[in-house]
Amino acid sequence: MKDDDAAVVDLISSIMDSEFHDAKHAYPTEDVECIEKAYGGIGEAFFVAMDNKSHKVVGTVAIKKEDGRVALLRRLFVATTHRKLKIGKRLIDRALDFCRETGYEEVVFKTTSKMSGAIDLCRKNGFVQRAHIVLGPIELIKLSLCLREDVHAKKGRA
Repeated sequence: MKDDDAAVVDLISSIMDSEFHDAKHAYPTEDVECIEKAYGGIGEAFFVAMDNKSHKVVGTVAIKKEDGRVALLRRLFVATTHRKLKIGKRLIDRALDFCRETGYEEVVFKTTSKMSGAIDLCRKNGFVQRAHIVLGPIELIKLSLCLREDVHAKKGRA
């Protein structure tokens, strides 16, 4: 895993440079420069997708513990050369399986409106927009997915 750190930073930096250059300052990479430290806690994980032929990292997704009930979905990136191959969906599916196994009740994804591909992918996977905040030129979006249907049912009856 440690060997993948540089490849992960390269992938994320190249996507940020080419697609989100104006917003790059809002997405520091300190967490992926030492993945084990940033995502190695209990209830946390960092997943990578590898290209079978080139053995290069072509996608990433991370789970960060918010609290005992809520996990944060982070670092959802797929190389431009590997998009439309369902890699992002498989990464999200793996991350959500991990969250269910860990016992999280909800998964939250926070991003800016510029990350439209990630937002669309999360929506296709059942995430619902919970907040939309405009801060000058930046629009912050918060999406969430309830992993336990009984939680909503109980809230409805309360």
